[in-house]
Amino acid sequence: MRKKLDTRFPAARIKKIMQADEDVGKIALAVPVLVSKALELFLQDLCDRTYEITLQRGAKTMSSLHL
Repeated sequence: MRKKLDTRFPAARIKKIMQADEDVGKIALAVPVLVSKALELFLQDLCDRTYEITLQRGAKTMSSLHL
């Protein structure tokens, strides 16, 4: 039985963006789901690091300078 991977980003939209590139051929079903999960993990890590920098600087609000 296959386990459905819950992701925050729609796989159909990611597939559509990937197919917009002329160099991309066929895309396996698992690829948009994996890209969605990778994007989710990347953004989580980026937010966590930005939060840490914000705390170190004593700021009360995150800004683009903290990235």
